[in-house]
Amino acid sequence: MSDHDANRRLETLIDRLHRGGISRRRFLLGAAQLGIAAPVAGALASATRPTAAAPRAWFQDNGKTLVVAIAQQTVQLDPAIAGSNGYGDILPLANNMTEGLTRFTPGTIEIEPALAEKWDVSADGLSYVFQIRPNVTFHDGTKLDAKAAALNIMRQLDEKNPYHFEGITYAEIAFSDVVKAEATGDLELTLTLSKASVLVPGNLAVFAANIVSPAALEKAGKDFGQAPVGTGPFKFDHWTKDVELVMTAYDGYWGGRPKLDRVIWQTISDDTVRLSSLQTGAIDVANQIDFKDAATVKNDPNLQLLTGPFLSVQFLAFNQAIAPFDNAKLRKAAQYAINKKNIADAVFYGQYTLGAGPIAPTLLGYDPSLADMYPYDVEKAKSLVAESGASNVSFTLINRSNSFWPTVGQLIQADLAAIGLTANLQALEDADFYAQLNASKAQAFINDWTWDNGDPDNVMFSLFTAPRAVSRMGYKNDRVNELNTQAQTEHDANKREQMYAEAQKLILEDAIMVVLGYPSRAIGAAAKVQNLKVSPLGLLSMDGVDLA
Repeated sequence: MSDHDANRRLETLIDRLHRGGISRRRFLLGAAQLGIAAPVAGALASATRPTAAAPRAWFQDNGKTLVVAIAQQTVQLDPAIAGSNGYGDILPLANNMTEGLTRFTPGTIEIEPALAEKWDVSADGLSYVFQIRPNVTFHDGTKLDAKAAALNIMRQLDEKNPYHFEGITYAEIAFSDVVKAEATGDLELTLTLSKASVLVPGNLAVFAANIVSPAALEKAGKDFGQAPVGTGPFKFDHWTKDVELVMTAYDGYWGGRPKLDRVIWQTISDDTVRLSSLQTGAIDVANQIDFKDAATVKNDPNLQLLTGPFLSVQFLAFNQAIAPFDNAKLRKAAQYAINKKNIADAVFYGQYTLGAGPIAPTLLGYDPSLADMYPYDVEKAKSLVAESGASNVSFTLINRSNSFWPTVGQLIQADLAAIGLTANLQALEDADFYAQLNASKAQAFINDWTWDNGDPDNVMFSLFTAPRAVSRMGYKNDRVNELNTQAQTEHDANKREQMYAEAQKLILEDAIMVVLGYPSRAIGAAAKVQNLKVSPLGLLSMDGVDLA
């Protein structure tokens, strides 16, 4: 059977199921005959309902299609809002459909020009002038210029801007210290800062700073995130929520047409299902491989295991503005109670560096000696609970429901139970999880922070000084805020390192979070996939990827 015929048969099956012409069982049998894995067929069947557009799956048909499975749901694709929902939104978006003025060189945290060809900094450090790349067009055919770039920035900074939509939460990172963006020439963009900052080029490479079409924004309004229009190597094609998001090659891409014709992003939250889908050929890339399965992938001649450093820190955090963790002794008790090595061995099979401070290994300010502040000591933890005066402590511990997170949550729950603290686990999809955090409703939560810009400021300021420090953890330490703010303008690396050393120690003394550790990263791919690189920042750039 040709690929074209297979496509037609699958679309016919979906259409008949959609119209009630065949049963779900008959649909699944027909899909299996076409070589579609059961989990994918089940997702296609479940998503098909009378009010929904019929989803599509693709076979090769005189083109190159790459199918990528991610663990998270994708909710919406406006880069200004994507970070409020989680990485399911960011992965298919960043550097694939939309781009920023700067970007990270694939596989590194090095900054290189993107939509800006070059930039200059004023002598006083209070302004940056960017030269916009000429002859770049958005996917809707409109031209990129300095006015378009300025509008994208100001819509995030100015709450009265007509395109400032609910959910814009990353402006404090992407445009930290920027007070104004204006077109000072057709292709010249000037950013005015409130203080001199060394972070601007790196911050502008963060996904939230990506530039989108003003014409598309005006046309779609708040629905823009359902069908984004950017300048990237791929353009939005169609989307069936919780099943697949399809993007196709943009022939007019300024960097040259990509080698792939289509990329399909599928949500498969279960690690085992993601692995089986990779093994059966239903998908080409499994973005997240459970480390217990790494050897299986590596030893399969039809597959390849891609590994590399991953700038991420995992933690158990408390909201000190909400009982019971307004009690500092209970927070400190938890520090001694968590068996970090058990998490490293049971969940990550040793591919894990045990937690010290919030700054991850390889970054400026990482200090492994901070791990000695709270060694694993159950008896010490019990004595602190007794000293706290609290009894029958019970609280809700929210956790993410995908991938390894439920297992991490269960291990933490058991450790806390051993010292008399009852953690009632509540597993949530990413969108609901982050909604609770941002609404200051979580007593305690398990989460991670993956670096957006490859600089220690990204976690130190973003988690402990920016408004989310108060909204998520009720945290405010004036000295920590002073140190984090000073470090943003300090050019001397040794002085910055000293600032971060002091700030991390204060944060640990406040016991606002248990730093669990720093995971490695593994991606599984079919052997035919070429030039896919593991990003330390967790991104997946499809430009340059090819199929043998």
